[in-house]
Parts: sequence; C-alpha cells; structure tokens
Amino acid sequence: MDNARRTGGEIPEFDFKLLGGGIWRSREPILGRFTLLNIYRGKWCHQCARHLKELDALVPEFTNRDVGVLAVSADTRERALEFYEKLDLQHLQVGYEIPVGKARELGVFVSSKAKEEEMPLFCEPAHFLIGTNHKVFAAWISSCAFARSTPQGILDYVDFIGDKVNKVPRGSA
Repeated sequence: MDNARRTGGEIPEFDFKLLGGGIWRSREPILGRFTLLNIYRGKWCHQCARHLKELDALVPEFTNRDVGVLAVSADTRERALEFYEKLDLQHLQVGYEIPVGKARELGVFVSSKAKEEEMPLFCEPAHFLIGTNHKVFAAWISSCAFARSTPQGILDYVDFIGDKVNKVPRGSA
C-alpha cells in the first residue's frame, strides 16, 4: 500500500484555491497542532450540506483546540461559491477544484457523474487530520455520501488525543 494512503504517511504535494482568496498548499507550514481537511462531494449533495453546516458550527471549537479547518471539493469556483452562499457558512474556509488525482493519492474514493448536476468526476467524503510534519495523523474515508464521520465525532477524537501529537497514529502499522 502506498504510504500516503495510510495514517503516518506524508500527504502528497498539491494545492487548491480558496473562495476567500489565496491558495491552500499541502506542504506549507501548518499553524497550530493540526489541520482538518474535509473533502466533500459537491453542491448537489444534500448530505454534504448538512455535514458542512455542522462542521461550520464547530470551527470555533476546533480553533480553540488549535486545529485549522477547511473543506474542498472538485466543484468549480462558481459551484463552490453558490453552495457556500446557500449554506450561509460563517467560519469554514472553503476551497474548490481539488486535483482529483491527488485526492486519489490520499486514498479518497472518486466517482463519475451519474446525475446531470454532478461533476464529471468528484470525490467521495473524506477527512484528514494532518500534523505539522505534513503526515496524516488520522483519516476518515467513505465511498458514499451516507457513511461518514460526524464533525462532533472528529472533535471528540481531537479531545481524546489531547497533546499526543507525536504518538504513532492508529492504523499506521
């Protein structure tokens, strides 16, 4: 198995643009203890809408725990902006056009368009808790919209691990 596809592996080098301006780069220094990267399906996904609203509400809690949070999809800028505005997100940084090939390198499942409103290729839900060493400390990856970790569950995990940022990640053997 490719080392990037399991916890303890370094994330691939990639970047994507942010709706608020700027570019997120996977190898730039991480401010704080971790970055939580949420990959979502796209603007047509009702489960993603619910999930992103829950995540948005918890961003201040993640920030209090020194964890930066951002979400990205393969959607175009226009689609991502429309979704962002529809959901009225207040705290969550949102990116767009994640390189699908790099998402695959992370171990994210990729699906092809089955409905008119979907992108030709899009990522299925995933979360990556990335350490300051650019290695995946924890990962939650799903092959469909309905089976994913909750934002509260991930926050609970962050509380559970506390300051153990240098421990060997679970799933890395």
